[in-house]
Amino acid sequence: MMTRNYNRIDYEKVLSTIDSFIKNKVDNRSIVIGLSGGIDSTITCALAVRALGPDQVRGILINNIRYGEDLLNETRGLASDLGITLKEFNSGNVRNEFIGTLNIPEDDIVKVSTLDARITDIVIRTYAMANNSIYLGTINGTERLTGWYPKGALYGDYCPIGDLLKGQVQELGRIMKLPEKIVSSVSHDASKICSGCGELPAFKGIPYDTLDQILYIMETTDPSEIILTLKENNIQTEHFIPVLIQVQSVRHKTSIFPPYPEINHWYKKEF
Repeated sequence: MMTRNYNRIDYEKVLSTIDSFIKNKVDNRSIVIGLSGGIDSTITCALAVRALGPDQVRGILINNIRYGEDLLNETRGLASDLGITLKEFNSGNVRNEFIGTLNIPEDDIVKVSTLDARITDIVIRTYAMANNSIYLGTINGTERLTGWYPKGALYGDYCPIGDLLKGQVQELGRIMKLPEKIVSSVSHDASKICSGCGELPAFKGIPYDTLDQILYIMETTDPSEIILTLKENNIQTEHFIPVLIQVQSVRHKTSIFPPYPEINHWYKKEF
């Protein structure tokens, strides 16, 4: 039995692979990335600047009630540090129109968060269309596999971090020397899989690190050996069963996920 660890990957190779992926998909066109101040959008933007330079990268900040002035200023500062153009769009009126007209309960955080995500997606897509640009999504591998994103939204035309689990994104952020405040903002509780987007009750009590470990084993193991491998790596049944059920239940979302650079499949042959 060999111990699996999702962070034992070649991060220099990861950077090189994502560099090539972005350059090959984007070519000479500009790209648009939605910035939220979180680690996923920050690292996607930093990766794009690394691959293309700041002149080809545009950021868009969707300003609504979910973002305080401190976070808005941090995002503006990030764009400035990366040297990219930043466009701001206040979605408050559109958001309120949806909530009021369609009677969406404002205290239902999942429904309201889903609405916010869909508004954000259409604004970014429209901005990209207006500028003949490519929309780079910011959904990470943990969110992709667990379906923790609105179907059809936020993954863009291409998604550079679509195969990187959250812990891998975090480690890559450290290697790229992103601000520690952003890198360390990842929850330790898997049920809070997306900050500010409500909880996934089935994951309550599962450490985020364990969630990524389970997903990594699922990605790098022959399907017939997944259960045995999980047990051999001392992952508790009460932890992996809810994850397996969740992943299976969201296949309908991941079947339309856009191209992303495959990372974790490198390690399938090693086990």
